Amino acid sequence: MSATDSKTVEQGTIESRNKELFRSFVDAMNAGDWEKVTEVWSPEMVHYGRCGTYGRDEVAQLMGMFRFSFPDLNFHIEDVLADGDRLSARMTATCTHKGDFAGIPATGRKVQVAVMGQVRIVDGKIVEHWNVMDELHFLNQLGLVSDDQLNLILA
Repeated sequence: MSATDSKTVEQGTIESRNKELFRSFVDAMNAGDWEKVTEVWSPEMVHYGRCGTYGRDEVAQLMGMFRFSFPDLNFHIEDVLADGDRLSARMTATCTHKGDFAGIPATGRKVQVAVMGQVRIVDGKIVEHWNVMDELHFLNQLGLVSDDQLNLILA
């Protein structure tokens, strides 16, 4: 085997391991197993969101609050693509609004929303995370944004 072939095999192995790690991370999220979730996060993990960046502890706190409001939160992985230390996923999140959320009393409404995420994995740990959720559709399903308002923007 040539050096190029060896490097290609090694890259494929890293990408396969990263996909496996991500799937187990999502399984832990779905089970609400915060110990396993945080084991996968590097202590220096940075989450990049619409409102800025967050560290590992801030993300854990925000996720805990969200999980309180939507205790049956579940992510279904639709697609996963890996390239080197980066992994991108297209998922569908489902949940039921069973607790107060940002001052909004529980509605009992079921929500299904598209989620796109990208992570960078180093030495078996997520060190960076980017996430985009269809927040407008999420709010629409909670009854906070009308269908007319939702349809102002191309679907």
